[in-house]
Amino acid sequence: MAVFVPENSKIKMVILTQNNESNAVWYSPIQQNQRNSKSIISSMLRRFDKHKLAKITNVIQFYENGNLIEQINLID
Repeated sequence: MAVFVPENSKIKMVILTQNNESNAVWYSPIQQNQRNSKSIISSMLRRFDKHKLAKITNVIQFYENGNLIEQINLID
């Protein structure tokens, strides 16, 4: 079974980058679906902070069931 599957993951994280860089979409691990959304978002942010995208990101948006549940603006 795959770890990340768009159709089965509880949380979708949209990473909006700066300066003509490609935006990215990450999905929460399926095995975390039983956890509450805040906990999943927290663990996704920990992984994101270590990624090279963290340095070129303007906004991070989190979606659950297609609805925006949280947005973080990284650039003022």
